[in-house]
Amino acid sequence: MLKKFKLAYLLAAFFIALSLLAGCGGGGGGAGDPVIEIDLGKMTCVDEGTMIACRGIPYAAPPVGNLRFAPPQDHAGWTGTLDARNFRSACVQDDGSGSEDCLFLNVFFPEDAEPGDNLPVMVWIHGGALIQGASSVPGYDVPALVNEGVIVVTINYRLNAFGFLPHPALEDPTGNFGLKDQVFALQWVQDNIGDFGGDAENVTIFGESAGGHSVLSLLVAPSAAGLFHKAIVQSGSYSPTQTALATVGYYGLGLPFANVYGTPSTGPCGGNNDAGEIRTCLRSLSVDQIMTTQRASAAWSWITPVYAAGTFLPKSINDALAAGEVANVPVMIGSNLNEGSLFTALFMGSYGNFTTLGNLVAGVTTLLVADPRAYDRSAVASDYADWATTTYGSSNIYRNAHSMVFTDATFSCNALAHAATLAAWSRPTYSYWFTDADAPIHDTYAALGALSAFFNLGNWGFGASHSFEIQYIFGTVQGHPNVTTAQRNLSNRMIAYWTNFAKNGAPGGGWTAYNGTNIRELNPAGDSDATAATFMGAHYCACWASPGTCWPVGE
Repeated sequence: MLKKFKLAYLLAAFFIALSLLAGCGGGGGGAGDPVIEIDLGKMTCVDEGTMIACRGIPYAAPPVGNLRFAPPQDHAGWTGTLDARNFRSACVQDDGSGSEDCLFLNVFFPEDAEPGDNLPVMVWIHGGALIQGASSVPGYDVPALVNEGVIVVTINYRLNAFGFLPHPALEDPTGNFGLKDQVFALQWVQDNIGDFGGDAENVTIFGESAGGHSVLSLLVAPSAAGLFHKAIVQSGSYSPTQTALATVGYYGLGLPFANVYGTPSTGPCGGNNDAGEIRTCLRSLSVDQIMTTQRASAAWSWITPVYAAGTFLPKSINDALAAGEVANVPVMIGSNLNEGSLFTALFMGSYGNFTTLGNLVAGVTTLLVADPRAYDRSAVASDYADWATTTYGSSNIYRNAHSMVFTDATFSCNALAHAATLAAWSRPTYSYWFTDADAPIHDTYAALGALSAFFNLGNWGFGASHSFEIQYIFGTVQGHPNVTTAQRNLSNRMIAYWTNFAKNGAPGGGWTAYNGTNIRELNPAGDSDATAATFMGAHYCACWASPGTCWPVGE
């Protein structure tokens, strides 16, 4: 069905004041705002000058009551005209803020788009470790990508236990509700994006951190097949082994809340083994009770989706990739030079600010606790202290070393391995390496500026840290007070790469499919190709492939 936009609106530009709080912000609005109609109803949107923004569109029924801890369900639509000029609630965050009624998405499209234009569609999945974040986080609004002739959709999805609680008493015991929300949003795109001028047969999913991890999960999830046609993974290759449902899934994530197969729980719904009573109890808990229970469990400190044969995720990311059980679509995948500095800054208060080698050993041991392989963690810390000194000098040695370990072991080497595996299965694969060590600290992490002196990875301390590439892709870096002309040019190139990939399945600009010699290094000085050998050397990937060889126990 084809519906024409009702664009009898005043020729005025509406300027966005990005909020410092997720869930707030958005355009103003007036009597002349555009009215868009889809099957669910009419909505009033905002003209942003070069694009139209429709914010806070419900794409699924509120996941409350009997829909808490259940797969998403269809939204019934609305009567009258929905006010879609502002963002709606973020999902419940790790601090308990936000709302369970949060399954909203936002559509940004060129102001002259019409149904039938068949514009490429890019669906953004936000990061935040699956415990925080929202589509309304500052920096995601008014995406400059749209100016290149694409439509951008940004989505909320359930987080924390609300999105990822597995329990055998639930009707859908495997959890992964947050990922299922993402699939539901992609189905909404299939059903409705044509009314905005988009092409449902040309959808690219892209996301960073937990959003990138979600993209990888959707690449290996059978129920997501056919809902997207290209995928971009930004810093999402962490935790590629994910969580086994029958072990840590049920007993590490589910047991803190209620009994599991007769195993007693001290949680708020423990004390009985009746599945119906457990379900009723779980759905009667307050948000505070749920979050208090989650925070008290060590297994919830680093959430990853659960997998089990015959479920939404039949295998972990690594196992599915190894078996070639991955969507046959082009993939862009990469990481940043200094991913770990953000996390080191967040955690260093727990380790004496990493002022001694002993602090570093403790931090590295904790960081690598989930790695089952046998190797000497103290030797890792000692070697990285030496390598940090060689690479960055004699200041902030142990903080820089911890950042390097976090970068290499968690993000970089996994990203390269995933690129190589995807290419080996003949998926058109484009690998990148974001290396702007002088990237400005973007607004989301502005408070970290006070900690920049604790690092010397670039002009602003943190280097090319985790998430710092997002501002280049969404274009917000171009208005940063500390941006250089070369960085603006890099942003323009990255916007072109990302949108070309969405349009054609290839980023263009001389960037060719991965073959081991052409990892695209994204840098203000000019983009170039790095070899896998160079990348592996910079991130010590040979050691992380076989840590017992580099750091044997007992030597």
